[in-house]
Amino acid sequence: MTQLLIAGLAIILAFVTSAWVNAMTRLSVARAEILENDHPKKGALLIKIAQNSSTFLTSVLLVMLLLRVTATVLVTATVLRQGWPVPELIAVVIMGVVLFEFAELAPRTWVLERLDNVLLAAARPVYLLGSLLGPLASILIKLGRVFLVMLPGRGLPKGPLLSEEEIKSILDVAQSEEVIQADEREMIHSILEFTDTVVREVMVPRPDMVWVEATATLEEILDVTLKSGHSRIPVISENIDNVIGIVYQKDVIRRLHNGGRSKAVKKAADIKRQAVFVPESKKVAELLRDMQQTKTHMVVVVDEYGGVAGVATMEDLLEEIVGEISDEYDRDEPNVSVVGEDAISVTARLGIDELSELLDVELPSAEWDSVGGLVGGMLGRVAAPGDTVRHDGIEFEVHKMTGRRISHVLVRGAPVAASPAVKDSQ
Repeated sequence: MTQLLIAGLAIILAFVTSAWVNAMTRLSVARAEILENDHPKKGALLIKIAQNSSTFLTSVLLVMLLLRVTATVLVTATVLRQGWPVPELIAVVIMGVVLFEFAELAPRTWVLERLDNVLLAAARPVYLLGSLLGPLASILIKLGRVFLVMLPGRGLPKGPLLSEEEIKSILDVAQSEEVIQADEREMIHSILEFTDTVVREVMVPRPDMVWVEATATLEEILDVTLKSGHSRIPVISENIDNVIGIVYQKDVIRRLHNGGRSKAVKKAADIKRQAVFVPESKKVAELLRDMQQTKTHMVVVVDEYGGVAGVATMEDLLEEIVGEISDEYDRDEPNVSVVGEDAISVTARLGIDELSELLDVELPSAEWDSVGGLVGGMLGRVAAPGDTVRHDGIEFEVHKMTGRRISHVLVRGAPVAASPAVKDSQ
């Protein structure tokens, strides 16, 4: 009877330590700092634990293991004394069920329902265990790294982290349970993807660029800016690959207002400002940081051969996070519109990743960034209206062309996920 009482106590303590382990694996320095605001002492201990999580976690895991082994040995010894048939199997079944229910499933569920409370309750005992068993835990960690040499990976992480996919899954669940709104989820998704996006994916491509010749007069520049709705325009000399600067509408207006017609400044070349050039492979997060530091609002994007691939503005970068930013000059033309029961019309500039998410399919995005690039690449030649290509049961038809460039594509064969970006054109 004494052995069973000790085994029962060990199982209870195994429940507690398992709850601590589950809580500590979800602890981060940021979360500890938040808890410190309302609980200074316990929060301070949690910060120390989060900063050296591997040592404290290993200490608690060691105690949890010893408690489980103790309970298993005592229950097995009791069953053996009873003289039952196949006592080892009976002990395995009993302890398997008990440990799974009370030392795995129950503490995990309990922690998920009240994580902050468990963290605060565990702060002092976990810190005490880590302080007492820290040297032993350090030795065990080093021994573990010896075994990990034979396996892929980099050993224990410095803190409990979630992968990007796990964070997105949590956001999806949060939206389904109405904890966050759909637009909030989309913005957080965009922020997560922002660091992986390159300038080539967000720039205004070369065919869509608006520019002026270096010999353009102030009146001609003002006319172009007013018609296009752009306040900054690249200045070229001889050809578009030779961008010599950027002209600002406000500089032109100031010169004209001050009687610029009679002064030496008469052409775009006279009033241009220095252009900033960036490679198309540059990450947009880095570019945004650079543009903020240098107070630059437009950059010229160049390809691997040094030719001009397009231009990118601060607005283009911010739209990757907050979505489309429209002003009075933008035409209200949706990127995606429904044209039939199983067909949608998309602009050729729509990103492949956006279409993949919209259709809930996996489209090839390694070689091409846009739907137009995908269709043109799969055709292997200059497209013509009516040309079609297929990928995994989805048909892409060239719907409209602008010169030799695809402007709109009809997509058939996949259901469209509900999205505010999709408009019915029927």
